[in-house]
Amino acid sequence: MKKVASLKRIAELSKKTKSNKKTVGLILGSFDILHMGHIHLFQFAKKNVDLLIVGLDNDQTIKNTKGEPRPINSYKRRSNFLSELSSVDYIFQITKVFKHGDNTSFTFLENMVRKINPTHILTSINCDGLWKEKRNFAKKLGIKFIPDKSKTVTHSSEILKKIEANL
Repeated sequence: MKKVASLKRIAELSKKTKSNKKTVGLILGSFDILHMGHIHLFQFAKKNVDLLIVGLDNDQTIKNTKGEPRPINSYKRRSNFLSELSSVDYIFQITKVFKHGDNTSFTFLENMVRKINPTHILTSINCDGLWKEKRNFAKKLGIKFIPDKSKTVTHSSEILKKIEANL
């Protein structure tokens, strides 16, 4: 099964899944350096929804948000990694370039979520600095927000620091 799809196709899949009385979960992020915190989030999400969709930031948005030398892995590599996970059903690229936290980013993300119209938005409150904004626009759109409150936290920046320290 091909897991990478266009936003248009993702919206169609979401609508079809919901018409069959099943739940659709959406996770948004960069997932640049895949680690156990990410794996846990995807597993947590899949336990709560029937269809799990992951929206992946484009490379320039990651660079704008996290600075150089990010991303470490290109969109193509990140989507290939996520395609191998059984908990992830579909992946799409967030093509608009922005910097997370900017006012325009919230408007864009909210409009994108409206197109997909999932039943649930999921994220890790210990890793996602924008979880409150996601919660707020989920509430505004009538979408259930499910936060993963797991204390087991890994950050890509911590992994990078350990690698740099050992070079």
